[in-house]
Order: sequence, then structure tokens, then C-alpha cells
Amino acid sequence: MRVRREGGCRHAEVPTRLPVKLHLYTKALAFALGKTLKSMYQDCAEQFLREEPWEYGLHWRPNQDLTSGLLDRGSKTVTGWTQVNVRVRYETAIRLEALAAKEKISVSSLYYTMLYWWAWYQYPPAYERERRAKALANKGDSS
Repeated sequence: MRVRREGGCRHAEVPTRLPVKLHLYTKALAFALGKTLKSMYQDCAEQFLREEPWEYGLHWRPNQDLTSGLLDRGSKTVTGWTQVNVRVRYETAIRLEALAAKEKISVSSLYYTMLYWWAWYQYPPAYERERRAKALANKGDSS
């Protein structure tokens, strides 16, 4: 975690790894919400800590390396993951670090899980909302 002072406030920049598609979606989501990535990350973190979705069944998601080795040649191949530096207020970062220690997971995995939850459960893509609505309608038809 890197700590930076900005406008009288301390912020922490925490590196994590995300699937490229998730990273692109979160960037588009910030734009659609009329926020900067930094402010959206802060909102996401605060809501994540407030709602405690891991207490209601959300599983911690391990993240992947950016590259993986090929067995026969020892060279690297791209995995479809990218590094993302998530910037939140320092106090929020300390709470997230404490949560990671309590849950015995890496800070990087916690941030990945938090952003996954935000993008998939709080603001799911349109195609996923449609799929869920159809599944719910089909479930209602069968009862």
C-alpha cells in the first residue's frame, strides 16, 4: 500500500489484479455514474464494508498472476488479467487491510472480491439483468 497526501487528505493506493473485462467494465461504470474512478472506488469500499456481503454468502475470489509460464518452453503467456491500483482514503484502506487479515486472505484478493461484488451484484451489466429477469419469470411460470 502506498500512502499519498492529496488536498489535505491521505489516500492509499493498493495494487490488485482484475480480469481485463472487469477492469474495463468498472471504468465504464464510473463514467456512467458520473464519477471518477477514485470516487467510485471509495463509494464501493464504504458500501462493501457497511453491507458486509461476505457474511451473506459472497465467496472471497482469489486473483491470478498477470502471466503464466508455459511448461515446455519456460516463456510467458498473457492470462487476461491486469494490474489495477485502487485508490481509497487511508482510513478505509486500513479497515480493508484489517478485514483481509481477519478473513485470512490477501489484500489483493479482498480488493478483487470487492470490485467483483460492486460490478456483478450492485451494478450488473444489462445482459445479466435481463438474464436474471428471465430466470425469475421462468421460475414464476413453473410454480
